[in-house]
Amino acid sequence: MSFEERLAGAVREAVHTIYGVVLDGIHVERPNDPTHGDFATNVALANAKVLRRNPREVAENLVGALDAPFVREAEVAGPGFVNFRLSPEALWEELGYLLVEGDEYGRREPSGDPVLLEFVSVNPTGPMHVGHGRQAAYGDSLARIMRAAGRNVSREYYFNDGGNQIRLFGESVAVRYAGLYGETWPVSGTETAYKGDYTEEIAEDIASEHDSRLLEMDREEALREITAFATRWCMDDIKRTLARIRVRFDSFFNEKGLYESGAVEEAVRELAEGDNVYESEGALWLATSRFGDDKDRVLVKSDGSYTYMGPDLAYHRDKWDRGFRTAVDVLGADHAGYPPRIRSGLVALGLPREFLDVELVRLVKLVREGEQVKLSKRAGNIVTLDELLDEVGEDVARYFYVRSSHKSEMNFDLDLAIKQSDENPVFYVQYAHARI
Repeated sequence: MSFEERLAGAVREAVHTIYGVVLDGIHVERPNDPTHGDFATNVALANAKVLRRNPREVAENLVGALDAPFVREAEVAGPGFVNFRLSPEALWEELGYLLVEGDEYGRREPSGDPVLLEFVSVNPTGPMHVGHGRQAAYGDSLARIMRAAGRNVSREYYFNDGGNQIRLFGESVAVRYAGLYGETWPVSGTETAYKGDYTEEIAEDIASEHDSRLLEMDREEALREITAFATRWCMDDIKRTLARIRVRFDSFFNEKGLYESGAVEEAVRELAEGDNVYESEGALWLATSRFGDDKDRVLVKSDGSYTYMGPDLAYHRDKWDRGFRTAVDVLGADHAGYPPRIRSGLVALGLPREFLDVELVRLVKLVREGEQVKLSKRAGNIVTLDELLDEVGEDVARYFYVRSSHKSEMNFDLDLAIKQSDENPVFYVQYAHARI
């Protein structure tokens, strides 16, 4: 049990002894100014009305009734704060616990309602880029911190394999595959959507396994096989990259499964039964403006296909149905308009507004010699996370990603990251770890 918890218990018992009242949510924290003591509480100020006493009087009575042998001194400060100083014996005893427990010291047992933390969730249409790396490092660090603090948290990756971009990706690989045999492949647009060299790597792997057999099949059937192979290939590639930076997940969730199980259709049906949808211009609209969104959103397009709202609402509803009472989504900053839309849709489905919490991670710019690095040999218009890890190493990359707030744009200085001197901030962390 932490000192904060032990102090809160002692304060609660003292208040009960004096006033016969049992208080919940007693707040104990470390003061900003260490001269004020090791810990402090505002319980007298926060509960003066409940106890019907002057806050300073409550604080003075509390100090007199406190039964806490591990406290050397308790004193009243200001209008009713109570500052505590721990005894040397208590600190020595705590040091013994630290030596015995090692890395587990200070961790709390999981408790409370389960939390589902979803992060990264890169579409399986290519390798992870450096921006995804920041989301991965932040999400994984957040999960570790929450677990250490006693939150019952699970990590999940949403495998987006059901949208139109997957078909476009499959076509891009099919073009490369057909080209290996001197043939062409028709595409939906005027050109292929994915042009990185990795699509050729995938095509060559398909050819190694199937030779030219897929070109002899019905084109739609062949495209399904090519697309399935390509998405599996990309997910395996993504998982290898995640393993390099020690990011792991408790579960992977497939978007396609939401369609196959009927969950998307069921969510739309529930919204319709609640009179929260209407037809306009040949499309089905969700009246999210009734629930806090700035305007209504298309749920089903005029061609009968779902927008992202359908599967996303079904997915978050599934999180709730699995017993999670808080869903934390870590997304890129380009999704800034997403939270109010989905939150409004979930409220329309009967879920509490506070169920969804979204953390937006800002962009990353790679900088070398003061200039932005933009291109990758493997992926074309983006720099892959693997390329960054090859250059600076896994530990350095993770540290640089989380050393500044995820809410501010980041310039990743490659020159600084590879310096073998005390100019590199990683040097101090490694030095401190070695000393410990």
